[in-house]
Amino acid sequence: MTDTPPGALPTPIVPGLTDLQVFARGGYATVYRATQISVDREVAVKVENRTLASDRDQARFLREARAAGRMSSHPHVVDLFDVGVTIDQHPYLIMELCDGSYAERMRTSPLGAAEARDLGIKIADALAHSHGAGVLHRDVKPANILYSHFNSAVLADFGLAVVAEMRDATVALEVLTPAYAPPEMFSHSPPSPAVDVYALCATLYAVMHGRPPRWQAERNPSLVTVLEMFHQPIPGIPGIPEELVDVLRAGMANDPAERPSVVQLHDMLVGLQLEGAGPPIGLLGGVHHGGVRSAGAASDAEAAGTSADHSRTRRWFLGATGVVALAASAGVGAWAAGGLTSGQPAVPTRPITTGVHRPGCATLPEALPEGARCAEELECFGPVQVRGQRAEASQVPCDTRHTWESYAEGELPRTLLDADHDEIVADPTVRKICNTETFRLVSGIDQPTGWNLEVLPPADPQTDATYRCLAGRGLDGLASPTLTGG
Repeated sequence: MTDTPPGALPTPIVPGLTDLQVFARGGYATVYRATQISVDREVAVKVENRTLASDRDQARFLREARAAGRMSSHPHVVDLFDVGVTIDQHPYLIMELCDGSYAERMRTSPLGAAEARDLGIKIADALAHSHGAGVLHRDVKPANILYSHFNSAVLADFGLAVVAEMRDATVALEVLTPAYAPPEMFSHSPPSPAVDVYALCATLYAVMHGRPPRWQAERNPSLVTVLEMFHQPIPGIPGIPEELVDVLRAGMANDPAERPSVVQLHDMLVGLQLEGAGPPIGLLGGVHHGGVRSAGAASDAEAAGTSADHSRTRRWFLGATGVVALAASAGVGAWAAGGLTSGQPAVPTRPITTGVHRPGCATLPEALPEGARCAEELECFGPVQVRGQRAEASQVPCDTRHTWESYAEGELPRTLLDADHDEIVADPTVRKICNTETFRLVSGIDQPTGWNLEVLPPADPQTDATYRCLAGRGLDGLASPTLTGG
């Protein structure tokens, strides 16, 4: 091991690890290669340079660890094995050790169109998983996409995903990687899923081009120069089909409302037919459905977008001449299995007739906890999107691919009508109904391995205080009704 550079931290003592060697250094953390003694495997351990000197720092680290832990179950997110704090109060995360990053790849051997497309599909899938859990990455870039002998692409470092309080533009310039950050990150705009869409498209452009779009130098320019760059056009890349670059241009629109959602971006990349390339690889099946968006799934994607003003949201698809956007207005309907239909709202409102009835519910009310009920008609939903303190999900027909199914519901106590999502989920009255035992009782599934539970608050508690207890199986989704209760 080389000598410790001036000002760098000495090699930390991390419980359970030995043979720590510096793998990479950054402004906020150092990554070491190490051996995990208990299972004799090589791992990477990220140790923050600063100590947890305040309650705020400790809370930030715990949020980061929880976010990373929730995301690491996805096959294209780096595995997180353990977290903790060293004896001198430096927080650490123990992760899988990868061979390298796409930042190194792009400098030595830029990717071709097909490989970049497949990389985008995998990382978009991972981001759809994180957005569905209400977590933004906020620092997607080639250096944070790793590869190993066993996995060609894993997204790493959700460290900025939870720094929601960061708003100042100069702080954003210092902490983020400006070459991959959208214009709204340099203003006082709150972060949204559109930030990750922009960063992923800028990353895919960079790994093919050898440097980020519009970027001329390695060193970070001034904030004024960065903002001026956003007014420059994004040129084509020699040897790369223009239809692929068009998809990336759509994802790098300066207006976040003009960008596709990450789910839509995924499907746009899947739909690209590149000359001389095979079919896309790395599909998980939970993000798309037969290559065509259902009405509910399209609304899911839009619900994960950046604006509550649905008149500004775009629906994207690949036409014969590349990327086409349709404005989501009253005159343009949502996607349907057979094409476009008119007269449907951008976000389906409750109730939706699913045609799936649950005869078993008639015998359950006496056995359910007080205040709970099992609706005779099954309700199905897309991903639950947590925006600030609120949570929402689009209801979709149960015979299309969906993320969640309701297994019970109850009336929100008056004291919780203005509560945020976390307060509602933690409330004892709600927890008494939305729990594993109620799920088992309603579903008849004795061993609910692989099922996740969630609480969906009322869309408008002033008019309807009904909250739903939801169960789902993650990104793989549910292609057909499961919790029929029969």
